Amino acid sequence: MKALKLIILVPLLAFFIQNAAASGQSAGLYLTLQDYMNHKLSYTTVGNDQLKVSGLFGSSKVVLTHDGKKQVFAKSEIFGYSKDGQDFRFFNNAEYRIVSNKGILIYTSTTLVQQGKGPKPTEQYYFSSGLSEPIQPLTVANIKNVYAKYPKFTYAVESLFKSDGDLAVYDSYNKQYKIAWLYSQNAM
Repeated sequence: MKALKLIILVPLLAFFIQNAAASGQSAGLYLTLQDYMNHKLSYTTVGNDQLKVSGLFGSSKVVLTHDGKKQVFAKSEIFGYSKDGQDFRFFNNAEYRIVSNKGILIYTSTTLVQQGKGPKPTEQYYFSSGLSEPIQPLTVANIKNVYAKYPKFTYAVESLFKSDGDLAVYDSYNKQYKIAWLYSQNAM
C-alpha cells in the first residue's frame, strides 16, 4: 500500500516542481518605453530559453537565448525587462527594479556597500520624474531639485521626511510608498 502511494506521489510531486520551476522562469524584454507602457514583452522566455542581463563586472549587454538562437542587445538600446513578475529599467547600463510607477517612479538597485569586514549587498532607492527621465538617488535634495515647480510637494517632503532614508518608507496598509502618495496629493 505504501509503495502504491509512493508510486503515485512521486510523479505528482515531479510535475508540480517542474511547473513551479517553469513559472519561476518567465521573462522577456521591453524593447521600447511604449512596450513597457503597453505591457508588451518581446522574446518571452519559454522552456530552455534564457535571459542574462548581468555579466561579470556589470555588462553593457543583454544576452537572450530564444528558440535556440543567441541574440545580444545593448542595454542602452532597449527599455528594460520583466522577470518573475517584476519589471526592470535600464539606465546608463545599470538595471533598476521598478517598485512604484504611479506618479513619482521609484526604483531599487542592489549594490555592494562596505560594511564591517567586507562589502555586503544593500538595496538602494532611486527615482525619476518620468519613464524617459534620468534615474537618480532618492534624496530630499534631489526631490526638491527635480520637483521645484511643485512647492507644495517639496515643502511637504521637507517637513515630513527627516532623512533620505525616510523617503523609502512603504505604507503596507495603503500599498504604496508614502512619497508616492504625498506626490499624488500635492503635485498633480
